[in-house]
Amino acid sequence: MTVFQTRRQAFAFMGISIAVVVACIASIVVADVFMPKNAAGQEGVVTFYRCFTPMIVVWSLLGMGAYWAMPSRDNASQ
Repeated sequence: MTVFQTRRQAFAFMGISIAVVVACIASIVVADVFMPKNAAGQEGVVTFYRCFTPMIVVWSLLGMGAYWAMPSRDNASQ
Protein backbone atom coordinates (compact mmCIF):
# COMPACT_ATOMS: atom_id res chain seq x y z
CA MET A 1 0.00 0.00 0.00
CA THR A 2 1.44 3.31 -1.05
CA VAL A 3 0.22 6.84 -0.57
CA PHE A 4 0.88 7.71 -4.21
CA GLN A 5 -0.84 6.06 -7.15
CA THR A 6 1.78 7.11 -9.70
CA ARG A 7 5.45 8.00 -9.66
CA ARG A 8 4.54 11.42 -11.07
CA GLN A 9 2.58 12.22 -7.90
CA ALA A 10 5.56 11.29 -5.74
CA PHE A 11 7.92 13.39 -7.87
CA ALA A 12 5.53 16.35 -7.69
CA PHE A 13 5.36 16.11 -3.90
CA MET A 14 9.15 15.85 -3.66
CA GLY A 15 9.45 18.93 -5.88
CA ILE A 16 7.11 20.88 -3.64
CA SER A 17 9.00 19.82 -0.53
CA ILE A 18 12.31 20.85 -2.10
CA ALA A 19 10.82 24.23 -3.04
CA VAL A 20 9.60 24.80 0.53
CA VAL A 21 12.99 23.84 2.01
CA VAL A 22 14.83 26.17 -0.40
CA ALA A 23 12.41 29.01 0.39
CA CYS A 24 12.94 28.52 4.13
CA ILE A 25 16.72 28.53 3.75
CA ALA A 26 16.52 31.63 1.56
CA SER A 27 14.36 33.38 4.17
CA ILE A 28 16.91 32.65 6.89
CA VAL A 29 19.77 33.90 4.68
CA VAL A 30 17.89 37.09 3.78
CA ALA A 31 17.07 37.75 7.43
CA ASP A 32 20.69 37.14 8.42
CA VAL A 33 22.03 39.48 5.74
CA PHE A 34 19.51 42.33 5.80
CA MET A 35 18.35 42.61 9.41
CA PRO A 36 19.96 45.49 11.28
CA LYS A 37 22.88 44.66 13.54
CA ASN A 38 21.15 45.83 16.71
CA ALA A 39 19.26 43.98 19.44
CA ALA A 40 15.87 44.15 17.70
CA GLY A 41 17.30 43.03 14.37
CA GLN A 42 19.12 40.10 15.92
CA GLU A 43 15.95 39.14 17.77
CA GLY A 44 14.21 39.07 14.38
CA VAL A 45 16.92 36.78 12.99
CA VAL A 46 16.45 34.41 15.93
CA THR A 47 12.71 34.42 15.24
CA PHE A 48 13.37 33.44 11.62
CA TYR A 49 15.59 30.59 12.77
CA ARG A 50 12.99 29.40 15.28
CA CYS A 51 10.21 29.51 12.69
CA PHE A 52 11.93 28.11 9.61
CA THR A 53 14.25 25.47 11.08
CA PRO A 54 11.37 23.18 12.14
CA MET A 55 9.77 23.72 8.73
CA ILE A 56 13.01 22.69 7.03
CA VAL A 57 13.17 19.51 9.12
CA VAL A 58 9.51 18.59 8.62
CA TRP A 59 9.43 19.23 4.87
CA SER A 60 12.73 17.38 4.42
CA LEU A 61 11.24 14.37 6.20
CA LEU A 62 8.07 14.62 4.12
CA GLY A 63 10.13 14.69 0.92
CA MET A 64 12.14 11.67 2.02
CA GLY A 65 8.91 9.88 2.92
CA ALA A 66 7.59 10.61 -0.58
CA TYR A 67 10.75 9.10 -2.03
CA TRP A 68 10.39 5.96 0.08
CA ALA A 69 6.65 5.67 -0.67
CA MET A 70 7.14 6.08 -4.42
CA PRO A 71 5.68 3.20 -6.42
CA SER A 72 8.22 1.01 -8.15
CA ARG A 73 8.72 1.19 -11.89
CA ASP A 74 7.13 -2.24 -12.24
CA ASN A 75 3.86 -0.99 -10.73
CA ALA A 76 3.87 2.08 -12.97
CA SER A 77 3.20 0.02 -16.11
CA GLN A 78 0.17 -1.77 -14.65
